[in-house]
Amino acid sequence: MNNQPEIAVIFDMDGVIVDSNPLITATWQAFFAMHQIVLNEEQLNHYVFGRMGKDTLNMVFDRPLSEEEVAMHLEKVGEGILERYRREGQLVLGFKTFVESLLDAGIKIAIATSSPSENVAVVLEMAGVTPYFDIISNASHVTHSKPHPEIYLKTAARLGVDVGSCVVFEDSFSGIQSAKSAGMHVIGVTTTHSEAELASLTDATVADFTQIDAAQIRALVQPVSCL
Repeated sequence: MNNQPEIAVIFDMDGVIVDSNPLITATWQAFFAMHQIVLNEEQLNHYVFGRMGKDTLNMVFDRPLSEEEVAMHLEKVGEGILERYRREGQLVLGFKTFVESLLDAGIKIAIATSSPSENVAVVLEMAGVTPYFDIISNASHVTHSKPHPEIYLKTAARLGVDVGSCVVFEDSFSGIQSAKSAGMHVIGVTTTHSEAELASLTDATVADFTQIDAAQIRALVQPVSCL
């Protein structure tokens, strides 16, 4: 009988499954330029990545926006991002094979992303993994953006797995803080920030999914003790 506790791997999407942050950056820059707002790279990292679009808008415009304004702006940005996904999106190497290895090892999987469901559907189809993910938490499931831990706490609850038995793949500072605040193990994906920037914040870092396997995930959650 296998008495090992259940383990889960939770993936962020942008910058983790798809190396999309340059596409997202370009889309938001173009959008803000239409409103005579120029943001540098540091500002974009702070205001955009890991956050829900409505929070990005309110923070950058520095005033509360009406629901109608938010919906209109997000539709515009969303259309631009989807177009860039389809035209330029590059999947992070080894993702599908890694997901299949997790399922073969009996490890549960889920997605927790600040992106809307339309974006998630496009990326999962691109990756060829749509049938594998039954649990997907997106912007519509939470009230608070990352770095608040809400999205990871809710995803763990949906999985039925203790937070201490969850391993999260994240690329952004706000996402890493969110997962750590939820009490989870975090592996940083170095698509957005360097290994040096992420190493002190995470349990491990990888450039892509060819550098990690199911056995390493299990060892991270259940380290072998030396007697």
